[in-house]
Amino acid sequence: MPRARPRPARRALPAHQRPPRRRRPAPSPARRRPPRRHLAQPGTHRPLPWKDTSLNSAEITLFTSKHDGIVALVTGDNWRWARKILLVAGFAKEGDGNYALPLADLPRIRAALTDVHELARACQIKVTATHQPYVGDFARDMAEHLPGQWSVKVENCSLPVWQKDLAACLWDTSPRPDAKFYGPLLHTVEKYRVPWAAVLRSDTGVELAVVQAPRDGLYHVGTLAPRDMYLDEEVVPPRSITVQPSAVTAARQVASLLLADYRRAVLQSHLNHLADDLAWAQEAFEPGTVQTPPQPDLAAAFARFTTHAPGLIAALRQAAPGTVGRQEAAFLDRMDSAFGTQPPGSDPDTPAAVPAVDPLALWLMEGGELVSLARTAHPALIPGPAAAVSGRSPAVAGALPAVLPPRSGAVPIRR
Repeated sequence: MPRARPRPARRALPAHQRPPRRRRPAPSPARRRPPRRHLAQPGTHRPLPWKDTSLNSAEITLFTSKHDGIVALVTGDNWRWARKILLVAGFAKEGDGNYALPLADLPRIRAALTDVHELARACQIKVTATHQPYVGDFARDMAEHLPGQWSVKVENCSLPVWQKDLAACLWDTSPRPDAKFYGPLLHTVEKYRVPWAAVLRSDTGVELAVVQAPRDGLYHVGTLAPRDMYLDEEVVPPRSITVQPSAVTAARQVASLLLADYRRAVLQSHLNHLADDLAWAQEAFEPGTVQTPPQPDLAAAFARFTTHAPGLIAALRQAAPGTVGRQEAAFLDRMDSAFGTQPPGSDPDTPAAVPAVDPLALWLMEGGELVSLARTAHPALIPGPAAAVSGRSPAVAGALPAVLPPRSGAVPIRR
């Protein structure tokens, strides 16, 4: 058998004759492996066990206040963690629920701010030191120039739902189609994010809300709905105003415009409520059908009249000259003898003169005339303070039961 012929050895081709080498395509960015991260060495910083990646939705804003020092206000879903950080760092909780740090001890301030930044960085919470004026300082400066005694607190609306609660408590011109104006305060609270607002409360119960305008550095001031009054849809609410950042000028505008409009709206609401109560009582109870003591609903309506009647009588006596004639003056004397309070300085133990007519019967017969007279003299009327329940005359107090039934109404819920 012939032997197979061996194959010749394969010679390598020169470089210029070799075919090009096929290369693999580069992997897409999505398929690339992340680079290896070096493990933390012993003794280095490690993440805290309660660290959560969702904590970055909170923010701490630091203000410089001339009254309170450094004030920290919190916003975001994780506001509880932010407030815990402030407590751990040494901030003190004020009476309004906010956290402040006095400016007396500089080393303490430096240490507290350092702790706040370190803890916030560990919790992924943002810390911002702003140069904007603190709304509480402006509110306190303005309250010093308003008539009466005022207390100030700053509401920190950390969540948008808290801001909605504030908007529900505002007594401002609403954007209804039949409304001629749209209050700037209500417009700002409903259209923009307002994380903080100042609330002023007077010794007479009037409450004001102050927020900073979104852009121009001005302030919007409006009123809150009264706590002890049912809102009447027929009464136009007092429209909020926009004031300059000058406390003296702002207080002058608030006293002359906003508070005057507030008294007008409160007076109109009281007159409407008194007229409705009297119309219901005259229709529901015929003469001779009133029990002793009276029915609970009738007693509650009569109590509301006796609460506001002394203030209406005093306001009508102080009205402009020519508003009240002789017959009206005699009518006011008769109503004052039945529903008026004891003069200041008199002995409360001394029994007052009991009127010849039963106060409840006088209310049913002539109470409507007092309301009509007040409505007629409304442009020249100066609303006086409402008399307290303890200041009623003995005859009126004897006609009322010891406990009055509660009455539900459209009063906003306060947080």
